[in-house]
Amino acid sequence: MLDSMRTNRKRLKRLLYVLLPAIVFIMYFTISSTDDSLMNEREPVRIGISLTPLSSPFLIAEHLQLFRENNINLSYVTCLGGVKCTNLLKKGKVDYATASESVVMFNSFTDDDLALVVSFVESANDLKLLTLSSSGVYSVNDLRGKKVGVVKASASEFYFDTMLIVNKLKDMPVTKVYLAPEELVHQLISFQVDAVSIWEPYGYRAHLQAGSDVVNLGIPGIYQLSFNLLSYKSYLQSRNDQTGQIIQVLGRAIDWIHTHPEQAKQIVAEKLNIPLNELEWSWNDYVFRLSLGSSLLSNLQLQARWALERGLVEGELPDWRSVIYRQPFDAANKVE
Repeated sequence: MLDSMRTNRKRLKRLLYVLLPAIVFIMYFTISSTDDSLMNEREPVRIGISLTPLSSPFLIAEHLQLFRENNINLSYVTCLGGVKCTNLLKKGKVDYATASESVVMFNSFTDDDLALVVSFVESANDLKLLTLSSSGVYSVNDLRGKKVGVVKASASEFYFDTMLIVNKLKDMPVTKVYLAPEELVHQLISFQVDAVSIWEPYGYRAHLQAGSDVVNLGIPGIYQLSFNLLSYKSYLQSRNDQTGQIIQVLGRAIDWIHTHPEQAKQIVAEKLNIPLNELEWSWNDYVFRLSLGSSLLSNLQLQARWALERGLVEGELPDWRSVIYRQPFDAANKVE
């Protein structure tokens, strides 16, 4: 009797050894399938991601699959610069976009549905005013009567005008040549323009191609760039929870960047398909954090007055407190 019981126990153990891996696999497959099913049932979300290191929190979140972990059915649509990303939003090709506060400011004069959801990075040294010493330009004053390449209705244009104001050259005759971001470096080094106002990584690329001939006429710290998540109020009103989840994921990605800086740089460089040296050129200038502070509001107000004064926009000043759409940000902070 005892021998029979022992034999049965041995058989049961052997059976368990055989079946256990299969049971674990089935359980894993079932859970994974359930997660996939839950994510697929969620409304698809499209975000226009600017191909710049400023978008690092989104690139890290994608690499770590943080959106997937939160069952957010999200996809990226890449674009060169915040202006193009915002144009995708306006055309309905994405649900959210990434852009500087300058792009928000310009577009808010013609679109009162535009909403700034959250700021996720700032830099006081991302914009540069570059020229070539071989062109005979050594100061902002030397640009009198010259051609300067800028990206229209963007931080590039605001930064250039700020440089004129700071140097007390506000009304100096100068020709703005409106170009796409990716055209600026070539136009500079081929002497089609005398200077360019541009953000990174294009500043690095100018130095790479023209070396010591490149001169930065800019002043670090005179302009605080922010990069932000945008959408439409009409879209957000029924999706505050979804947007709050996206903000929380961004927060987790930013925390990971802070605790794993070297790994983060490697991942971002690979995602942007740029050399690590190019990324490191400006990495320490970035302050990654989630915010909707008073400095952002002040910046929008300042830039709006400048744009009106320069005749770059028409109409009444937007209500910036309405443009800054706080509900998802506040809700995300309460959950945390």
